[in-house]
Amino acid sequence: MRDWLLGRSSVSDLDLCVVGDASSLAQACARQLNGRAEAFGRFGTLRVLAPSGLRVDFAQARREAYPSPACLPEVSPARSIEEDLIRRDFTVNALALRLSPGPRVLVDPTGGLADLKRGTLRLLHQESFRDDPTRVFRAARYLARFGFAPTPEMVSAARRALAAGHAAKLSPHRVLQEILRILEEKSPEPALRILQRWGYLRLVHPRLTAPRRFALRGPMDRLALLALGLGPEEALRWMDSLPLERGAAALIRETLVRARDRTAARSPLSPFSCCVLKAAYPGLAPGALKPLFLSGQDVSARGVSPGRRMGEILDRAARLQWRGFFPSRRRALAWLDGSGLKKS
Repeated sequence: MRDWLLGRSSVSDLDLCVVGDASSLAQACARQLNGRAEAFGRFGTLRVLAPSGLRVDFAQARREAYPSPACLPEVSPARSIEEDLIRRDFTVNALALRLSPGPRVLVDPTGGLADLKRGTLRLLHQESFRDDPTRVFRAARYLARFGFAPTPEMVSAARRALAAGHAAKLSPHRVLQEILRILEEKSPEPALRILQRWGYLRLVHPRLTAPRRFALRGPMDRLALLALGLGPEEALRWMDSLPLERGAAALIRETLVRARDRTAARSPLSPFSCCVLKAAYPGLAPGALKPLFLSGQDVSARGVSPGRRMGEILDRAARLQWRGFFPSRRRALAWLDGSGLKKS
């Protein structure tokens, strides 16, 4: 409802909240649309995907209770849509259009429409960030995306949750997911600056700072650039601590190793690494990201047997290629025939 009222909604992406059996309604919708219904998430939400591209999510109305700070909630069915709405995070997210037979009535138990018109982001209750500190990251996203203003009470609640240690109880996985959602935004920098101002970037890494501007758009590209801002050595330690998917972790690690070693790689770099390194180091030599122009065979053909000395020669060539000392294989071979074989 929030996006629809702001004129941002898409007719191809609908979210429905059902008081009662959401599964039966989703299955009926799937039959009508010649689509399929798939369950996803922790709370039994069903997603109907139609051949036309229409996506409809069906969630059962629920109540939530948080036995302790920052834990996952205990969930039970709600008896009304109002019960579901008042357990949410912000007033502007506690809006619904009643679709049951009868007049189409806007359900607004918390004054969300008025806050939406004012451009205000307001918590539903002051312990909201204690219960679920990931809502602070969500607040930063909404403030940045919509240009909303936070209430003073929200800012105080965010700082209280941090000072009391509630936010520090979030698992690395939950923090990472929130950061990736921010990095998926069209312009994530303002949200990161809000988190930095409120002290929450320290949860991600103690020395992390919000960049002025990201040169790349993909969330993993941006994560790699954030990491490089720590320096390659610290970035590698940080990446090793994150619960990243294995393929993404390998690509970022390849990038950080190149930045740390400042040498041309022996084998071709991934397009991901080349893209991130070019963005991070705009003045990088053209040949720096190409595979090493020289091989062991080149060195062996000049009378050097495989071993330590050959490795030293190739390592020196890799450093020089990164620095732009030779931009082509022909120049690399000329260096090898000139000073490359001399012991340093």
